[in-house]
Amino acid sequence: MDLNSVKRVGIAAAYKGAEILRANFGKKCKVQKKGAKDLLTESDTESERLIIDTIRKAFPSHGILAEESGSANNGAECIWIIDPLDGTTNFAHNLGLFAVSIAFSIKGDIAAGIVLNPITGELFTAVKGEGAELNGKPIYVSETTSLSESLLVTGFPYNVKDINPYRLVFSTA
Repeated sequence: MDLNSVKRVGIAAAYKGAEILRANFGKKCKVQKKGAKDLLTESDTESERLIIDTIRKAFPSHGILAEESGSANNGAECIWIIDPLDGTTNFAHNLGLFAVSIAFSIKGDIAAGIVLNPITGELFTAVKGEGAELNGKPIYVSETTSLSESLLVTGFPYNVKDINPYRLVFSTA
């Protein structure tokens, strides 16, 4: 499998999905609830449709696992995993911290990933064995070994009430 072709198609798909998100950002949108805090907008489904159409044109035999439409794998070894609007809650509240997120797996092993923020234009890509990039430039894991010298960012899952916070263990080792 040519992972550079996968990366190119994934990037093209992400940009097509992002066009919908950018066009609808800040506009009043109809919001549905899939769960207590799990939201769905028309932008989610429109973005997902464009992403899937782009991938299917290039790789018709590949499987799809998409957040809104589910799974269409047909036993395929190559599967695209799609979140067309990763951060729907932020999008629905006009906070520009959301992304199109796409992963590609071969036989269950993630081989490539694409994350595009339509508002900031940040495009993160990674291909197994080739490292990661931000807008085409290599990025690396921080060499900082001290927690006190680190920048930490966190988020809370939708089921935060079900999680016992005392089970969380933080290590500075």
